[in-house]
Order: sequence, then C-alpha cells, then structure tokens
Amino acid sequence: MLDEMEKRVGLEDLDFLGHGLSRPESVLATRSGDVFVSHKSRGVVRICPDGTQYYLAGHTEHDGIPIVPNGIALRPDGSFLIANISDAGGLLKLDRTGVSLFHSCAAEGTPPPVNYVCLDPFGRVWFTVSSSFSPRSLAYRRNVMNGYVGMIEDGEMRIVLDDLHYTNEICLDFERGWLYVAETFAQKVSRVPLSRDGIAGEKEDFVQLPKGAFVDGIELDGEGGLLASCIVSNELFRISPEGTFSVVISERDADWVSEVEKALDDGVMGRPHFDTVPTRTLRNISSCAFFGDRLDKLVCGNLLGAQLPVLPAPVGGRLPVHWHVDVPLWGEPF
Repeated sequence: MLDEMEKRVGLEDLDFLGHGLSRPESVLATRSGDVFVSHKSRGVVRICPDGTQYYLAGHTEHDGIPIVPNGIALRPDGSFLIANISDAGGLLKLDRTGVSLFHSCAAEGTPPPVNYVCLDPFGRVWFTVSSSFSPRSLAYRRNVMNGYVGMIEDGEMRIVLDDLHYTNEICLDFERGWLYVAETFAQKVSRVPLSRDGIAGEKEDFVQLPKGAFVDGIELDGEGGLLASCIVSNELFRISPEGTFSVVISERDADWVSEVEKALDDGVMGRPHFDTVPTRTLRNISSCAFFGDRLDKLVCGNLLGAQLPVLPAPVGGRLPVHWHVDVPLWGEPF
C-alpha cells in the first residue's frame, strides 16, 4: 500500500559525495565519518570526511577475470568482505595486503557470482546468490526463482533459504525477528521469521512495489522500517514496519520504465536494460547507508554514476554492526 502523505525529497535537495567512482554499487559508513564504497576491479574506495579518497586495492583479477564488487561488508578487524559478482564468483577478502578468496560459496561445482554479503552480531557471514544460471541474465525473467541465501559459520557454508526470485540485498532484524529479502524481478520485499539461531519459519511476501521499481538494496532504519533502493525506476522508498510505503525520492522516466517492463513481459530483458539509463541525476540507485553523527543522512550507491547521491533521511537510522570499527588508513590516494 502506497502512503502518499510523507514528504518527498526533491532532486534539487541532493548533495554528492566522491568522484571518479566506477560502479559504486554498495556503500557503508562508520562513526569516523568515512564512507566505503565498492569499486569495479579495485575492490573498495575509502572517502574520508575531508573528501580525500583512497583505492584500497590495485586492479585485481580473480581466476583471470577482473573482480566486480557488488556488496561489501566491514569486519571487526578492519578488513572487508567483497561479494564478487563477476563470472569468477566467490566471496573475497580485502585487507592492506590485497585481495584473496575468503570462500567459494559453492554448494557444488564452480563458485557462483555472489550478489551481497553482510555480517550479523554473532560473527556469522550471510550472503546472497541471485541465480544459479550462467549467465545471470537468463534469470531476468518473471518465472525464474533459483536464487538463494547462504550462511558461513566457523568456515562452513550452508544454504538457509532458496527458491528466491533473483535474490539481491537482505536485512537481518534480530530485534523484531525478521530476515528481509529483496527479490528484484518479483519487484517485492519478502521476509522470513528469524531467531538467534537463524531462519525460524516460512517465507512470506511483505510488500509489493510498483511496476518499474526493481528493488536492489534494502536497509533497516531506526523505527524498524526499511529503505528500498530501486534500479530502473530510480526511486527510493521508505517501507513502514506494517508494510505501507512512500516515495522518498524519485527520478522515474515513464517511457523507460515502460520499455523495460515490456522487455520483462516478452522474456527478452538483458544487460542493456541495466547498463544504461536516461536519467541524469539518479543513475540506477542500488543501495543506501545511514551516516552522519545522528544517522540522519543517507548516502546512495548506484550502478552508473561516478558520485554518490546524499540526502536527508526520512527517519533516523540504527547503528550497523560495523559502526564502531576503526579501519587503518591505507591505499592509493586519487
């Protein structure tokens, strides 16, 4: 259900952070004021409060293919995990010595492209795989449901939730007992009961978003709601704990949305529908993170921009598990 009563943020209210970024899909922030963002082939870029930037790795290949970081997670020791969505796949570790394989994330056979990674308060690693198809573009369909969520605990990997409709980001809310899942090509957020031990029930639909809103990233806020970042429609929604939603910011191009929806209906959607966008300000926003001393701002990742949009948050954020991690300064300034 769409709640039109909440105030939208105008495109003119945006600020921008960073420069020269390449496919800055995933973002996270810490109490220091640093923002960390994924960067194609170079792992992660650090953006300091004074605006200086550092590549945290050189140009890197994994199994002969340049890495394509999608989700990133910050570990307690200041190193990072990288969901490598290139065809080489796997979950990678980045520290000041470089990039190495953390886990193949393969149930069997070759490592799959990994979409997203996060840590829970108990030291476990959660990740998503969008599809078991290769190439993944074969899963850009309304009728393909072969994505899954995995967990790594004490070095052992297991699939905890499957048959998902192109799994993208997840959110773990242990306080209220829900695991939320962005299912991109179903254009919905689903959820499943969650306990300290993990999955504790059956999946259910939580909210269906409008046509054109291909939900990519989801982030918990301080009131138990979600922020949903949508590619194609270039919209950010705020979803209440009860499942109503409102538009926070939008640069929806109706003709483009219609073209992409028709391609999906006709079963011909492919990479060109994500590798281009007619909008000028929001360039396929794909994620967001709360930052600032009061967690009252949002910084947005995106697929096609060289900067990160920044806007006021509709409600305050909650402290992420990595908020107090101090990351040693290293890397190549640019």
